[in-house]
Amino acid sequence: MSSGYTKIILKATRCSLQEADLVEEIMRDVIFHSTLDWQTKEELESAATTAFAVLQEMRANEALSQ
Repeated sequence: MSSGYTKIILKATRCSLQEADLVEEIMRDVIFHSTLDWQTKEELESAATTAFAVLQEMRANEALSQ
């Protein structure tokens, strides 16, 4: 499901479209604990980068535990 934030996320992270949805979830639930509509573009870009790193770390930890 693409949102209005997908383009910003894709540009900031160069992740896949499927990953962009997960990155957006992490931005909402982990980084901001809120909606994204009050963030500046710069804050969204920074959060997207951080959220993508969190996603990659989660995947690495999952792979190690298998």
